[in-house]
Amino acid sequence: MTISTDAPYGPCGVSNGVLTTTKMRVFLVQTAQGLTPSSGGYKANVNLLRQLRLFGHDAAQICYGFEDEVEKYAELARAKGVEPNVTHHSGLPVIDSKGNQHELDVKTFMDEHGIHNIVISRVPFNEAYPTREFWRDTQDYLEDRSITQRMRTLIDIFSKHITAYRPTHVVFNDPVTMKVTADHALRPTFKRINVIHTAEQLPFGPYCNGILGHCSSPKVEDQLLRELEGIWVVSKAIGDYAWQHGRLKTTFLVHSPLTYLDARTGGMPVQRYNIDKFEVGMVNPCPHKGLSILVELAKRLPQIQFVTWSSWGSRSKHLDQLKELPNMKVMPTTSNTDEIWDRIKVLLAPSVWLEAWGVVVTEAQLRGIPVIASNAGGLKEAKIDLPYCLPVNVVTGAKHENGDYIVPEQNIDLWEEAVLRLMTCQQNYDRVARATAQGSVKWLNSLDPRAHEKWFLGMMTA
Repeated sequence: MTISTDAPYGPCGVSNGVLTTTKMRVFLVQTAQGLTPSSGGYKANVNLLRQLRLFGHDAAQICYGFEDEVEKYAELARAKGVEPNVTHHSGLPVIDSKGNQHELDVKTFMDEHGIHNIVISRVPFNEAYPTREFWRDTQDYLEDRSITQRMRTLIDIFSKHITAYRPTHVVFNDPVTMKVTADHALRPTFKRINVIHTAEQLPFGPYCNGILGHCSSPKVEDQLLRELEGIWVVSKAIGDYAWQHGRLKTTFLVHSPLTYLDARTGGMPVQRYNIDKFEVGMVNPCPHKGLSILVELAKRLPQIQFVTWSSWGSRSKHLDQLKELPNMKVMPTTSNTDEIWDRIKVLLAPSVWLEAWGVVVTEAQLRGIPVIASNAGGLKEAKIDLPYCLPVNVVTGAKHENGDYIVPEQNIDLWEEAVLRLMTCQQNYDRVARATAQGSVKWLNSLDPRAHEKWFLGMMTA
């Protein structure tokens, strides 16, 4: 793992370069919904906690989940000899903007990795906190205007559990937690780290508030960011953006290696050799992820079969557009990515926004599945010089009235050529698949599994 110590990236390490025996208590606030969401950012966050647990530190997360997820994870814990100690706090009243009352449940349990989970019930939360209204509530809270009852309830939940856990570090990627921790009574006792998973999180530059729910109060969020002990970017591309547009110093760390290891065995993922498969796959089809490139490829190559899996960015209108194509299959979101890797011959990642990294790219490559990716943002880094990484015209930040980015015209010729070379030439596929598997394993083995631990510990001695 390469960690730059020159601007715009901050230093990483501990005093005298020596690990201490200090035991940390790391508290993570998740914004992705569900205990098993398809979001790459969620996977990276929770695997950071699991990695820290392996090194003897304590870890907790507050997140959103379904009722059956808690029971499922509790059973997995018991099967591994861990008592989950499930607790249930029901009936927290939340009043929405129409005056309707919702009952918010909070459950806690210990999972099989020894992580303490605080789970807010997802369904009533989404009913009581619609995205647009929550964005406005967040803006009012950040700018010290009147706070709604539902926002006060959420603030109290976060504050209460932080107090009870008494963390040494609080990790998050949302402005609400950033302000909650800034105002917290225990503020002097813990360090704060913001994980930047998208450029849209940052309160400056052309992509500020490019996605609904991000960056409701740029001026306040900019000030709060600069008061943190750590700002973690998952690619040099995001770090460069932060420095170029905001002169904000960040620390670049690749995701924890555990993010990419087999969840069941803890070892390298099983490599496929899918030369006999016949489908080109894509995950999360939506405009900024390269929907237009996928659609045009399917039209140009009617003899090739395509398959997509919906995810957080896919709306009904995007999926309906794909369903009209005779050589396109549209699958629902899956938390079991083996379904993807066992099925496809090639993965497409044609993003046209400033991609932070592209976890799905690394996952596919480690399994020996060739990936045709764009060179947008951190995708070029995720490709680790393996074929194919193709140029695209990235979005400028301009948006349609419906909120989607305006996607520039793209040159599809190179994409068409790459798909044909992999799907019709067995010799080329064999060469690329083997190089992909070997190069990815070598890359993963080169990472320092204790890099994040060293950085966190370094904050305590600074």
